[in-house]
Amino acid sequence: MIAKFLRIWTRMAVMSFGAQLSYGIGSFGFLAGKLIRLFFFFAYIVAIFSHTKSLAGYTLAETVLFFLTYNVVDITAQVFFRGIYGARRAVQDGDLDYYLIQPCPPLIRLAASTVDFLDLVTLVPVLALLAATWTKLPGIGLAEIAGYCLLVLNGVLIALAVHIIVAALAVRTQELENTIWIYRELMFLGRFPVDIYGGALKIVLTVFLPIGVMTSFPAKALLGLLSPAEGVYALGVAAASLSFSLWFWRDALSRYTSVSS
Repeated sequence: MIAKFLRIWTRMAVMSFGAQLSYGIGSFGFLAGKLIRLFFFFAYIVAIFSHTKSLAGYTLAETVLFFLTYNVVDITAQVFFRGIYGARRAVQDGDLDYYLIQPCPPLIRLAASTVDFLDLVTLVPVLALLAATWTKLPGIGLAEIAGYCLLVLNGVLIALAVHIIVAALAVRTQELENTIWIYRELMFLGRFPVDIYGGALKIVLTVFLPIGVMTSFPAKALLGLLSPAEGVYALGVAAASLSFSLWFWRDALSRYTSVSS
C-alpha cells in the first residue's frame, strides 16, 4: 500500500515539476524570494544577539537551532501537503467528484495534486545550516540525534493532521479557504523557542495549538532539555491529532453530496 502511494506521489511530483519548469522566470523569482526571506531572518536573529547574550536563556547557536527546526518541519509539510491548499477549489470545480471514483484514496490524490519543488530546493540550505549548527552545540550524541529526528517526524505528522482538518472543512463548508493561512500565520510563532512567550500563550502553543510541540520540542530534545514525559506527550499529541483528523475527514466525505447537487 505504501509503495502504491509513493508511485502516485512520484507521478504527481513529476507533473508538478514539469509545470514549474514551464514558468521558469516566475519559479526562479519565487525561489529567490524564499531564500532572501530566510537570509534576512538570520540577519534579524544576529541583530538581536548583538544587543543581548541570550534569548530566554538560549545562546545564538541554540536559537538558530530552533529557527532551523521550524523550517525543516514547515518546509517538509509544504513539500508533501501543498495540494491541500487547493481543497476548496477542487470541491467547487468538481475535481473531488473525479477523485472519489479513482482507485487512489481522495485524500492522497488531493494532497499530491501539487508538489512544490521550490520548497524542496529551499530545504537543502536549511539542512546544511542545521548540520553546521550541530557542530556548535556541545554534548550531542546519537541518542539526542535520534530523539530529534523522531520528534521532527512527529511535528510533520501533526502538520499533516492540521492539513487533513483543513481539507475536511473545505469539503463540509466550501467556504473556509483562508483556514490554511490562519495556520500558516500561527506557525510563524514557532520560529523562536516557545519558552520566550508568556505563561498563558506558552500553554496555548503547547496544549491547544501544539506549534511548540512541532517546532520547539525537537530542538529541546537535541539540547537534552526535554523530559521523557514531554517526549511521550508529544507522541500522544500526534497520535490523537491524526486519529481525530482522519475521523473528521471521513465524516466530511460522508456528508458530501457532489458539486452538482
